[in-house]
Amino acid sequence: MLAGRAHADIPDLDSAVAHMGIGAGITFNKPTNNDGNSARGVAFVYRWHSFHSGWGPTFGIDWHSTDYNSANAPFGTLRTRALLAGYGHTKKIGRFSASASMSAGYSFNDFSVASAAGPTFASAGVTLLGVSVGNSAVLKPEVAAWYDVFRHVGIGVSAAYLVTRPSETLTTATGTQVLHLRGDEFELTAGVTVGVWKKR
Repeated sequence: MLAGRAHADIPDLDSAVAHMGIGAGITFNKPTNNDGNSARGVAFVYRWHSFHSGWGPTFGIDWHSTDYNSANAPFGTLRTRALLAGYGHTKKIGRFSASASMSAGYSFNDFSVASAAGPTFASAGVTLLGVSVGNSAVLKPEVAAWYDVFRHVGIGVSAAYLVTRPSETLTTATGTQVLHLRGDEFELTAGVTVGVWKKR
């Protein structure tokens, strides 16, 4: 997601912010796990416009799905629903603004097994009974750049690295094995926002 930064000491929100922007964009995800598949999709983007530049808190969400393979065959899909908060810095020069932040949070995860996973395991002499993943802590460093095309319309791009290592429980006819799934991903997002809240 693309987001602006809020100053830590704002006594009057209405006098400090010009407006909030929401919009849409496109995102590209590339897992660092060799078994993960790259993906792209539509993203919801948001931004707090014209807060005082400088250090301040950050907030965000990261919802995406990643397909994984096993033995070069589809294994299943990991769905990540992360809520994030952190701290960052914004520098504004004219219509341009750039920011860097570090966020952490918690991810609610779910895993659905691909239909081809059972036959793939069976060909190796193993009966697959089920796969599940646990929720996990997440860490997300991010940089972003924005350009205000008009007073209430902005375009931006962000690059981030999401760190998440949920536990993975693999159940077969021979027993249960608990592993840590490396779900780290590089994320590139570009989008457009339109202001919905104007300063009086």
